[in-house]
Order: sequence, then structure tokens, then C-alpha cells
Amino acid sequence: MEQITPASLRADAEEALTPLGRERIELVTKLAGIDKKLRPLVVNAVVAEVSERRISELTGLARGTIRAWKSPAK
Repeated sequence: MEQITPASLRADAEEALTPLGRERIELVTKLAGIDKKLRPLVVNAVVAEVSERRISELTGLARGTIRAWKSPAK
């Protein structure tokens, strides 16, 4: 019977995390690029008096994010 060591448990856990972790990192990177393009559109929508609720429905952005994006990009 093979003895399970803490090191082998860690290795198994890392192996299980790696594929989905890699995929998530790729998606977060893609999302950051989308956000960069979306921000000026959100600002224009706010100026055009589209409600925060409606912008949120259309974009999936939190209302707090919409409020934060009203100010110039940092």
C-alpha cells in the first residue's frame, strides 16, 4: 500500500488546479481588454442619461463599477 504524503497531496492538488486555473487567467486577460474598450462606451451612455440599471443589464457590470467609471481612467 502506497503511503500518501503531504507533498504528493500538494502535487495532486496543483495538477487538478492547473487546467482550469490557466483557462481562468486567459479569460481574465480577455475581460480586461474588453473592459478597456467598454469603459468609454459606458461613460458615453451615462452622459446620454442611460440609467445605471440599464447599463448594468446590457453589460453585466456592477452599478458600483459604472459609478467608478464615470470619472476619468487612472
